[in-house]
Amino acid sequence: MKKVAILGGGGLMGHGLALACLRSPDTNVVLVSRRQESLDHGMELLRSGPFGIERGVARGKVTRDQGDQMLARATGTLDYADGLAGADLVFESVPEVLSLKRDVLAAAEAVLPVGAIIASGTSAMMISELAGALGDPGRLVGTHWFYPANVMPLVEVSSGELTRPDALERVVAFLGAIGKTAVPVRDSPGFFMTRFINVYIAEAIGLVELGVAGLAEIDQMVKAGLGWPMGVFELLDDTASFDSWYHAQEYLQQTCGERYRIPPLARKVFTAGYLGNPSLKPGSRGGWYDFLGVERPKRA
Repeated sequence: MKKVAILGGGGLMGHGLALACLRSPDTNVVLVSRRQESLDHGMELLRSGPFGIERGVARGKVTRDQGDQMLARATGTLDYADGLAGADLVFESVPEVLSLKRDVLAAAEAVLPVGAIIASGTSAMMISELAGALGDPGRLVGTHWFYPANVMPLVEVSSGELTRPDALERVVAFLGAIGKTAVPVRDSPGFFMTRFINVYIAEAIGLVELGVAGLAEIDQMVKAGLGWPMGVFELLDDTASFDSWYHAQEYLQQTCGERYRIPPLARKVFTAGYLGNPSLKPGSRGGWYDFLGVERPKRA
């Protein structure tokens, strides 16, 4: 039986990683968090969130027996030493703050078995930069998942200058075993997807600032004209991913220049505490539509 630990497992992305890993019937998963509130939230989302096990059973995606077995293989803890003891693979999923990620990675390495592989879920930060926090930088791999992680097939996989080939191979093999499409990318700020996505989100925010179009109009146009399942601002609100976008954009501006500057309106919304759906992001005051007092477009 393989043991996989999720650092930051109480977060929105973390519980999705746990659900994805639980698809492997020979894998036990432990969510590791620093705060009880966050851990309880992650375990609740895993059980009964919008993409959780109970919803999967109700929709016929998994049987009742399979769902019960998945729940039995999932645990949570606030204790790093207990949660990481005997782990084969660790997925880190803490907020996109460089100092925080480096601290968490170093704390994990201090209690992990020598042969365990660590995979950072960063969407923007260079793996070589994060690996500087480790005594053994060769064990660190980058895995950029997409929300919801248990549904979306793509995982961008990057390796730092010192990442060992066997570490990369083990991560790619595990992702393949749980049905993910692992695509290798070069170690670079934002890799491909974040640099691509962040530009169009920033442009959409800038066009709202200029009064070219409103939130609802932009969301309607990208769905009707481009065939996207969600609008730009629906995505930021309904997946509570605005703060992830914001921190990644900060890093990209520092490393890649003003092309990735944060629009003033985005800074205003972020500092006011409107980070998205409060049921997914505890402590958030709401989303973009709430902040600007705009009526949401009706779903088709």
